[in-house]
Amino acid sequence: MNEFKVTLVDSLAFYQKCLRESVDENVFRYEMMQPLEGMWQYLNAPLFPKTPGGYDVVMASEMMGIWTPRKSIDLIESKIEPLRRTNIFSEYQQVFKESAQRFSEIGYQIPVDEFIANILLGDPENGVLMASEGYSGFGGIPGYIMLLVVPNDFNQTRLKSALAHEFNHNVRFTYEPFNHGDVSVEDYLVIEGLAEVFAEDLYGVDQRGPWVQEYDAEELAYTIEVMKDGREARGFDQVSAYMYGDEVAKEQGYSPVGLSRNAGYTIGYHVVKAYLKNTGKTIAEATVTPSKTIVKESRIFDE
Repeated sequence: MNEFKVTLVDSLAFYQKCLRESVDENVFRYEMMQPLEGMWQYLNAPLFPKTPGGYDVVMASEMMGIWTPRKSIDLIESKIEPLRRTNIFSEYQQVFKESAQRFSEIGYQIPVDEFIANILLGDPENGVLMASEGYSGFGGIPGYIMLLVVPNDFNQTRLKSALAHEFNHNVRFTYEPFNHGDVSVEDYLVIEGLAEVFAEDLYGVDQRGPWVQEYDAEELAYTIEVMKDGREARGFDQVSAYMYGDEVAKEQGYSPVGLSRNAGYTIGYHVVKAYLKNTGKTIAEATVTPSKTIVKESRIFDE
């Protein structure tokens, strides 16, 4: 049986403080980011910059699309109450419990004693975040999960699913650690496919994120062919072009490869669904299965 502690950063209290008084970036640094310091250390983002104006957790947060007090409170003032009303702050424990139960059922002991979760308001001026219906997450370091949200009609009902998606990443990376600098397209396809199918398995297809696109047969076949040719490409700059598509690749300064938005997420989803269908495995079992086995037995790239 998987047993662990879940600690949720009190982000709502921080945002209420921002409404009442002038809050600077250091309050954000200590109250919102210091609980995640272990994650930031792994990502080489220091709590304080080593030189004035240098890279630190505040800059890293902004790059991810998180609102910080460096920006106007006007951007999030009307978003605080909708975030509270999503109910994720009362339901998050249940998401962890239901997600962990799937792994208990297959006898996989998750080697994490405590999960620290932080549900943050996103920056409405961040184009990449807003292109994914105003929400995203990060679960790349086991024991730490972030959701970032600009609440809207689409995402406010999907935060349990998004949290389960990130939990699956956490578990996956206890089995196959994530190598940001040397990850392959094939690896990333599987990583994202596993997470979204896991969330779908728990909460239903109607709670699926916007990163899985509805392709017609022609576009699906074309996209699979492009992925087949590029799936051994390595390094996050290469991988990003395949995963996020040409539009985001151009925005982030990467070379486009001829793909629609979120192409890699979509194909990864189909790879994992095909693997489960062909093998009869559960999504929890697939989560602790090597990427190459999943791709091979999905037979997606065989033709």
